[in-house]
Amino acid sequence: MIIKFAAFLFLNFANILLNSQVLNEKDNSEYVNVLKTGGSSPIDFLNQKAALYDLIIFDDALHLANEPFDFYRKIEGDSLFNSKVKYLFIEVFSINSQPYVDKYLNNPVKDSSILFKVFQDDFTGYGLRYKTYFDLFSTVWDVNKKFANAEDKIKIICVDMPINWCSINSKQDYELFQSTLDARDYFMYKKILGELSGFKKGKKGIFLTNTRHAYKNIRNSEGELYWNCGTFFTQMNPGKTYSIRLHNVTLAFISKTKTSERSSIEGLKEFDYKWIRMENGLWDNAFKEYGNKPVAFSITDNVFGSTKYVGNHMLNVLSGQMMQDAYDAVIFLAPLENLHFTAMVDWIYTPDFKKELERRIIAVNDGNIEAILKDSDSGNLDEHINKYMKFKEQQKNYFVEPANDGD
Repeated sequence: MIIKFAAFLFLNFANILLNSQVLNEKDNSEYVNVLKTGGSSPIDFLNQKAALYDLIIFDDALHLANEPFDFYRKIEGDSLFNSKVKYLFIEVFSINSQPYVDKYLNNPVKDSSILFKVFQDDFTGYGLRYKTYFDLFSTVWDVNKKFANAEDKIKIICVDMPINWCSINSKQDYELFQSTLDARDYFMYKKILGELSGFKKGKKGIFLTNTRHAYKNIRNSEGELYWNCGTFFTQMNPGKTYSIRLHNVTLAFISKTKTSERSSIEGLKEFDYKWIRMENGLWDNAFKEYGNKPVAFSITDNVFGSTKYVGNHMLNVLSGQMMQDAYDAVIFLAPLENLHFTAMVDWIYTPDFKKELERRIIAVNDGNIEAILKDSDSGNLDEHINKYMKFKEQQKNYFVEPANDGD
């Protein structure tokens, strides 16, 4: 009797495994079929969409990611694309930075030192060190030299909220500034909308941003919209924008931590989270079977789009929300194992900025810097800053987990 029961369990378990394998193969074939029938070259795809929409919103998945910026540089250099798309909107830079950006682009000689102030006055106060952004500015400068008329040149527009570090002299000042960031998405929406003349004059642009600003239609458990920048455009200006996710690891939130203190601009320290592969690797397996070729494709009404929503709002999201509620399309550039983080520059740390950085650190911590020095194993702030500012080469994306090949 025991032997028969054991045999019964074995056969049933074998059937479950077999059915699971068949299901996985079927699911994978559906993903691959989308790529084969609806996929196209990313450049061709964008040129098609630029003819239909006035603003293309890019989610780089990680501001640190290198490959999206290689791609942005490629599309800015594409003659068909840059002949009609003249505005490049950037999230991470405050509108205070615009005079320096304009001066750099209009300068007869390419001089990256003009941009130092732009990178020094980021929201963290430590300075934005991502080499990818410097490279993007350089590419736009090169492209603009090919245009004789000013109206034909590409405009880089900084769209994030203003920050005046000279007015931040205490932790209370900094927390007051942070409290204004709840309005970031609407601020960026209005800034971009204004630059494009309310979509009434045929102006076209791209918006380089991150996950939580690119969503178009994600709702909370009560059915209320999360008003991301992309959502404002989708709701207020339907049919004018198109939201694209650059494929990478995806941020999955597990739970909210006990502390309610907002300790970072992105707010990630308030949550327990991890970086995952979409559909436990099914997306990546499909890209691999497709040949790991760069490909862009719509996710509307297909197996990619019907994937359960994963992202910043997943701890309080309406049942049934899918990835097609967040984005219109996905661009795959390379296997996750081949993706990189940007190099980190050191040249923005001029002597004057190092002095200003010391002031900022002391100010936002009300002079209590012992914990900071302990964390970096530094004897003083000068040593702490010197350790932080060191140039770092590009490195592999260490958030990527090993691939699940079904073994």
